[in-house]
Amino acid sequence: MSCRILAIRALLAVALTAGGSGATVLAQERTTPSVSVNAQQLQTAWARLQQAFTPEQQANEARGIARLLASSGVRVGSLEMDVKNIATGRIVPRDDPSILQRPQAHEVTIVVDGRFYTFRPLSRASLEAFSGR
Repeated sequence: MSCRILAIRALLAVALTAGGSGATVLAQERTTPSVSVNAQQLQTAWARLQQAFTPEQQANEARGIARLLASSGVRVGSLEMDVKNIATGRIVPRDDPSILQRPQAHEVTIVVDGRFYTFRPLSRASLEAFSGR
């Protein structure tokens, strides 16, 4: 992993720790290819995802975001996604079974157009929307 990506992840960790709520959206320059996603629509949809009170509501919002991304030509299953265990702060591999067993114990960050979008899943269905299946 390049030093630049490690530095960006470190900045993200500091910003999330400072924010505390998990509702932070942090924009950073990225070297990954850019896609054409309407940033305003995505941020509005992401705010609804973060504000969802029930697992069903959050899963519906996540599916809506996945449809928005797919309609913009983004392969949802190929998005860069980091998952962090909230209690320990350690990064968890994307294929770790604990993520689906206890999604509420994790914080998920995906990267779209060089911007970091973070949320705390309330259910497995919210995560599955971003798996590309």
